[in-house]
Amino acid sequence: MPDRNLLTIWDGLSLLVYLGVMLFLGSSFARRQTTAEHYFTANRTIPGWAAGLSMFATLLSSFLFIGFPGHTYQYNWEVLMQQFTTPFIIIGVVIFIIPVYRRAVRISAYEYLEHRFGYFARVYGTVGFLTGHFVKIGVVMSAMSLALNSITGWNRDGILIALGLITIVYTFAGGMEGVIWTDVIQGLLMIVCGIVTVLFILFIATPEGPAAVWSEVTSADKLRLIDPTFTMTDQTVWVITWMGIFHFTSRFATDQTMVQRYLTSTSLYEARKGAVVSIASCMIVWITFSMIGSLLYGFYTLHPERLGESITEGDQVFPYFIGRELPPGLTGLVLAGLFAATMSTLSSDLNSFSACVVSDFYDRFAGKRKEHLRLLVSRISVLLAGVSAVALAMWIARQQGGIMSFVLNAWATIGAVCGGGILAAFFLGFFCPRANAKGLNIALTIGIVLVLWCYATSNEWITLPERLSFLAYRWHEWWLMGFSNVIVFVLGYSLSRILGKDEEVSLKWTAYNREAES
Repeated sequence: MPDRNLLTIWDGLSLLVYLGVMLFLGSSFARRQTTAEHYFTANRTIPGWAAGLSMFATLLSSFLFIGFPGHTYQYNWEVLMQQFTTPFIIIGVVIFIIPVYRRAVRISAYEYLEHRFGYFARVYGTVGFLTGHFVKIGVVMSAMSLALNSITGWNRDGILIALGLITIVYTFAGGMEGVIWTDVIQGLLMIVCGIVTVLFILFIATPEGPAAVWSEVTSADKLRLIDPTFTMTDQTVWVITWMGIFHFTSRFATDQTMVQRYLTSTSLYEARKGAVVSIASCMIVWITFSMIGSLLYGFYTLHPERLGESITEGDQVFPYFIGRELPPGLTGLVLAGLFAATMSTLSSDLNSFSACVVSDFYDRFAGKRKEHLRLLVSRISVLLAGVSAVALAMWIARQQGGIMSFVLNAWATIGAVCGGGILAAFFLGFFCPRANAKGLNIALTIGIVLVLWCYATSNEWITLPERLSFLAYRWHEWWLMGFSNVIVFVLGYSLSRILGKDEEVSLKWTAYNREAES
């Protein structure tokens, strides 16, 4: 960590202006929040392009700023194979899935599961979402505090409290409208920061010129996407791609933060346009920030004396570069982009977290209540979730290890244990009219038990005798998220056909329903 503040007055002014604009813009929608529906869906008045930029800003985070450059600096581009699955995934989502949500869902994505399979499935989906995103918020904020601490020396707890407070205030006040329009600015700022940094490294920071940097990058094979070596036990490109397919399909097809954006759009066409805009923006930024890591490898290979001896992990390199190589003013701009990446994810998750609490639990058990009470509960949920997330981020900030590996392991573990059958449940609902609650509930129970068994045996929480060692899970844990969903899907469909063979088939809640779509 530096022993001095590396920010100039111009950098500080850039950050203050950015934070002030976000606080003002997000809070300016407060008076329009008169109902819980408006608070969570903006009365379906958001244009598709804005919803798309909001989805893009929500998907990306400080993990983008730290994890991607850090990983490609230290290794190569193989980890991006999971991101490169998304254009293919979004085609199916746009054609088949968004129309279902526009017809069937009012606030929460998990309303759909109750329509199809009953309340147990809805609770399973909601709990999986709340657990996964609560941990994600902590990781995102922790990564941001790590970066800012390494640049300025500011206390990490202080950073987390200050940034968390500002984001909680405008999310609390402005609802989904405030979140989306701040996301738009934050998303555009991330794109600008990435492109400006790439150009700075190539044409200004390196006296030898772009060709010299590029030569170092290519000679070290830093742009490699695929190593064809296949094994079930190691972190190969195959398990990375496998996890990417299931992770991003779950995000775009079942995740509350995405589904809520589909619901805010003015029409089905605009919702579909938003999904396409989000993926196009994500691809640009994923590639740009991965390129930053590779170019930094070339830069510091040419100038090793400019890299501090304290820098031992890839995650530390980009923050170090920001603090010591970028000129005054530009440093503040890039740090504002880092703030944007964190705040866009935090605000979106807090609003969606609250939407699930109100729609999936409060509305069901509190009975019919006055609208101002629903809105009050919505805002209190944002406040409590935000404070708890800041506390979690402080704990994560004290953990060791690289951000990329920590996040990917968290995705895989939470995705398998807490939501290992969620994608299967939604797909059974969308595409299998004969699937029913009996079959799905048994399949989910079996899936949860199998996943817990796999984690218990692979981590040796349970020690098996030699004669039963073949029952232990020995493959890489990233396979589990996909395997669990495949198992639940196959079992759920098979058991539904056996247990409900005489049930009448209805297309009402499936992707085959072609009634008027809005």
